[in-house]
Amino acid sequence: MTSSFGWLDTDHAQRRRMLEVVDLFKEQGTVDELGIGSIRDTFSDALFPGTSTLLTRLRYVLFVPWLVERSVRSTSTVDDAVRRLRADEIRLIESLLEGYRDEERGRNQGILGQTARAKLKRMPSEVYWGPLGRWHLRTWDTGVVGHLRRASALRGASRGRTETDDAGARDTLLDTGFDLAGLEPPGDLLRSTTFDLRPEEAEVLLERLRTTTHGSLLGWLLEHRGAVDLGAASVAQLPLAGVPTDLRTVVDHATRFSLAVHGASLLYNLLVAEAADLPGQVENYRERLDEWHEELVETRTLDGWDRSELWSVLTARNERIPLPTRGFTDAWLDVLLDGDRIEDSSRARDLVAARERRLKGGRARLTNRSARESWKGESGTGRLDYRWGVTLRLLGDLLPALPHSPSTIRRGQPTDTLLTAGTTA
Repeated sequence: MTSSFGWLDTDHAQRRRMLEVVDLFKEQGTVDELGIGSIRDTFSDALFPGTSTLLTRLRYVLFVPWLVERSVRSTSTVDDAVRRLRADEIRLIESLLEGYRDEERGRNQGILGQTARAKLKRMPSEVYWGPLGRWHLRTWDTGVVGHLRRASALRGASRGRTETDDAGARDTLLDTGFDLAGLEPPGDLLRSTTFDLRPEEAEVLLERLRTTTHGSLLGWLLEHRGAVDLGAASVAQLPLAGVPTDLRTVVDHATRFSLAVHGASLLYNLLVAEAADLPGQVENYRERLDEWHEELVETRTLDGWDRSELWSVLTARNERIPLPTRGFTDAWLDVLLDGDRIEDSSRARDLVAARERRLKGGRARLTNRSARESWKGESGTGRLDYRWGVTLRLLGDLLPALPHSPSTIRRGQPTDTLLTAGTTA
């Protein structure tokens, strides 16, 4: 019998998080097999606020408001506006494909709906609605349909009150629910367009992101963009000289946690390979655990790691990290401090196996043969990058488009291969 799940669509933020979870199931390397997603997301939001694993290119934060406003202007009811918005978002797919015609029809450009076209279920307006609010490009606290309803009502009211002496009333009627600082769409938006930002667009987005992400690593990088290296493969490779102490502390704990918990993911896959009696995979994961252990030692990740400060940093930003997740994390770090090779540690093996049973019950791969048959040789082995891959692509769109872009900004390999990378949020 096919498994399924559902959720109550209570607000956009919760819906976005659920959609991110659904996306993780599509990529074997990114599945959260050991239930540490709440910690991962807390670090991700602290470092790169407004981002999500669903984002591909930055110019969508302009495309979406432009199309929403267009749908309201050209219709008289909210139902018509909803239909018009969907039709225009499908036209945007074709326009982007036309814009990248000479580049294998947009292959690897991050075009949402490139394959599905008119059958696309999750439109850019849904994917980018959260970031639009977080970065204050959207000013109304509603979902997409609620926004269209309010905008349609205001437009209807404005048609009935073309003139008024009340300046405040006029401002209300003219309010679109977006603040793009006067940026207008290009005339060929729905005929042939690309993700290349115009200089004036880049300047507006730089200022908006810089101010709304102040205090985060993203905000700091935008403040010090002259030294940004778009070839950095991870947060740990970024040149962070001059980063404020409190932010450096967050980065330090996030980097340590990423490497430390990676060993648990590798061990989990080793245990599954053993249970499935796959000698080749067993040897593969033992070799990968050897490499991981060498990196753990060489980087001195565990040395001087203040566990109480780790939890202080996390809970200050998210009080809802589940106690079982904290318990598993502390127990795992205790195992690592023992200094034993975890692939041969009964304590480490029992801990990982018990964690899977707690999370999955009867569907745990280590105890359920049919569940094990769905394993394709790898699951949840992607190293946590806290959405750095996504952020890298967004910065790669923004920074080179700025007038007088610093020559030190480089486009490296990771920006070109981001959309096929197997790292986790």
